[in-house]
Amino acid sequence: MRSICLCFRVHHPFHFQQFNISDVGSGKTYYDDLRIEKEIHEACTNYYQPSNDFILSLIHQHKDQFKVAFYISSTASDQFLMFHPEVLTGLRQLADTGMVDFLGSTYSHSLVTLTNHKKELTHQIKDHQAKTKYLFGVKPQVFVNSDLMYSDLMGKDLADTGYRATITNGARKTLEWRSPNFVYSNYYSPKLNVYFRNETISDMISQQLQNLSSERDIDDRSVFSAITNISSEEPLTIIYLDYHVLGGINMDLKHRFIEELINHIIRTPQMRFIFPSEIAEHYGPVAPIAATEPICWVKNFHPDYYPGNELQVEAIKQLYMLLPLANQIEDLNLHKDWQYIQTSDHIHLMDDQHPYYNDETNPNRIFRTKYDAFANFMNILDDFRLKTHRHTVRKNRRQPRVDLRKGETGTDRLNEARKMHIHH
Repeated sequence: MRSICLCFRVHHPFHFQQFNISDVGSGKTYYDDLRIEKEIHEACTNYYQPSNDFILSLIHQHKDQFKVAFYISSTASDQFLMFHPEVLTGLRQLADTGMVDFLGSTYSHSLVTLTNHKKELTHQIKDHQAKTKYLFGVKPQVFVNSDLMYSDLMGKDLADTGYRATITNGARKTLEWRSPNFVYSNYYSPKLNVYFRNETISDMISQQLQNLSSERDIDDRSVFSAITNISSEEPLTIIYLDYHVLGGINMDLKHRFIEELINHIIRTPQMRFIFPSEIAEHYGPVAPIAATEPICWVKNFHPDYYPGNELQVEAIKQLYMLLPLANQIEDLNLHKDWQYIQTSDHIHLMDDQHPYYNDETNPNRIFRTKYDAFANFMNILDDFRLKTHRHTVRKNRRQPRVDLRKGETGTDRLNEARKMHIHH
């Protein structure tokens, strides 16, 4: 019996606006509110709401045979709550059918697993679990890291938080000669199962959906053949896609393509759909698997993208140096800032390969290079440090007042980044 695990990813960051060094301490917001609202409106109207209706119709059509899972980042669900709560209503309707599973993660799609801050990791995981349970009535049982990151040490930390399974990218770097269609276990913590996204089939589906332009292009046979051609000894195929691929231009064609593929799978006696949370009930790990370096799934980047270049490594280091201050926060707005600052998308901008830098016509393009993105991030960290310290001082008037815009802040790092930019 071949088990198909179909998962969709939904994530939106709180985009930063341009934040200059002169803005530190000014009270200026970090976020590009107009861009955020515009993007979430377009995504909900042209992608998520129609796709929610489509998935619901498939569930009703196939009754107890079609199962699907979602990863909804909490930054995305926060934006839905602000601007388009009807999308959450649609996702809750899907959850109420009993045929939809939800995956767990860190609250803000963060990179905390690249650090050794286990307490912060645990807090973020619990916050995301609580948010998912509150919104959709389902407590996640399987973990997906930001960008499907995974390594041996990350897996060990996840096992310590209580998770018993995680999904990562089926990168050849880690699998080598092995198949992604088996269950493996963490090298250090055998109690943590490791499931791999089938890159070949997932990417094939995404590419075919993107290339649909007419009814003549609707042909799922190549994808279905790729699934059926997998050896019968390999019992599990995980398909992990961006939910965006179902909507937008030629959405009707995309829905028909997916519907025909699902129909083929359900009509095949040797195939079934399965929840991520059900995999452990049917399949045990065949062997431990070693991943000494992080692997990931990030569009436009290679699977060994993390921990990143020197700017990204420094940005992550400086971000989590703020953790002692962040742990003292009692103000809700400051706490939200701490969550949203951690989102991995801000770090992706500090890489030359980001598609942002190849599109000069992009109206949202506020950075010319990765050094601009790094400088902007450092300014925001300096401002957040200042606001958090002031908040702490108000809690304890006996504490001396310090001007955190001087001394060991991001200013020196800004100057270094600018020098690097000039030399570059």
